[in-house]
Parts: sequence; structure tokens; C-alpha cells
Amino acid sequence: MKDSYTIHEIAELYNIGPDALRYYERLGLVRPRRAQNGYRIYDLNDIYRLTIIRDLRGLGFSMERIGEYLQGLSVENTLQLLEEERRLIRERIRDLRAAERAIRARSAALTDYARMDEGAICLIELPARPCLCLNADIARDEEMDFAIKRLHRRHADTIRDLGGQKIGASMSPDDLRAGKIGLYRSVFFILDAEHAETADFALPGGQYARLFYRGSYRRLGERVEALLSWVRAQGLSPTGDVLELYHIDNRFTGREDEFFTELQVRTERREAQPLV
Repeated sequence: MKDSYTIHEIAELYNIGPDALRYYERLGLVRPRRAQNGYRIYDLNDIYRLTIIRDLRGLGFSMERIGEYLQGLSVENTLQLLEEERRLIRERIRDLRAAERAIRARSAALTDYARMDEGAICLIELPARPCLCLNADIARDEEMDFAIKRLHRRHADTIRDLGGQKIGASMSPDDLRAGKIGLYRSVFFILDAEHAETADFALPGGQYARLFYRGSYRRLGERVEALLSWVRAQGLSPTGDVLELYHIDNRFTGREDEFFTELQVRTERREAQPLV
């Protein structure tokens, strides 16, 4: 092993730019000497310090904390830092395990939805569902994607993984009666229990009619009509918005024939008409 290196050799060895090395020098974290030609020369002590900087930055330590450690380098400070490293590693392991669980759940859901039959309509009982919402007039296609991105950007600290997020949009009954199919009044994220306290509204609990359909959103009009007609045929009344939930969409596939969408509408028992 050499006992001295130029700035360009160090930059290549540690895969960092010369500007970063000069920044570390300004902070006093490394102290290269100058050769007769004015070039910076890094010795073994600088090598050790750069290794520490690289490893601690990889764990998420701030430059300020790294500077404090290197300025007061001692066994006591090293023991304290090692304890901090263990804590950060435990946190990272916890986050990685949570990410793995989310990936397994997403994989299982995609597999299940890809195998599910479409077209059948049924009634289900649902609890109130906490949501984050963006109210806006939204048409299909790029407007919907833009609205989802806006809502995600607004709540990026809460919704880290858009791929695993339950996403839906709402269509008002007035618009549907007017024949305005594919016009949405809001887009929403359904939250899990862990993030429920951040919700800004809740989908009401109750009895919902549900229909799944596969393929292009161009089928939306006929599917909504099929759902509402079925509800009325059961002696029920649809109440509130018709909800569209995106289980398999362009987050997961570029093939429209693989899209899998759910329609929901809350229902109430129709009151009997008095005899005349």
C-alpha cells in the first residue's frame, strides 16, 4: 500500500469528486500537505479519515456530527459513536423489514387481482375508511395522473411508496345523471391504520355494492350503469358518490387489458311507497 496519494488518486479510490475532497479540507476533516508543485498529497491518516467519513455518511450521519467525532477522536467518543451506529443500523433493518412486508403484500395482491373474475356484483359491509383527498375537477388520462402526483407530493412524508398505495377517485351522482361519465370530483388515498391520524376525511362506513372490471377505462360507462341498475333491482338506493378504485393500473403495467378496477357505491334500503 502506498503511503501518499494525489487528489485524483483519492477521488478515484473513493469514487468522490475532487470538489468533495476540497470541501472536507475546508471543514478540517482531512489535512493534505502540499507538494513542491502545489498539488495536494494525502497520507495514511487522511485515508483513515476518508474511510470513516464514507462509512458514516453511508449510515446517514450528518457532516456536522462526523466533524465533531473526528475533531474529538478518542476511545470514549468512538464507543459513543458505535452505539449511535448500532441504533441507526437497527432502524434501517426495521425499515427494510417493513419494506419487505410491503413488497410481499403488493405481490400477493397483484397475483390475486390478476386471477379474480370480473363482472359479478355483490354487497359488502365496509367500515369508515380514513383518506387523504384532493378535490378538483379531473378528467381521465393525464389529468388523473397529474392529480395523483399532486396529492402524493402534498403528502410525500406520509405516503412514501406510491406503488403500494390504495388509490381511488369519486364521481358525483349529479354528473352521472347528466351523462358526464369519466368526470371526477376528487382523487383520494385510502390510509392504513398506521397513518389514519393524518387523514383529512373518511369514506363513510356502511353497505356497498361492488363490481370489478378488467381492461380499458373506456368500459367505465357501461360498468357504472350495470352497477347502479343492479342496486335498484335489489330494492336499494345508491347514495353518495360512485367510487373507482385502481388495483392494477399504469403503476404496474403498460397493457390496458391487464388493468383491474373496482367500482363501489354505498347503498340504502329503499323506503316502501305507501298504498294509495
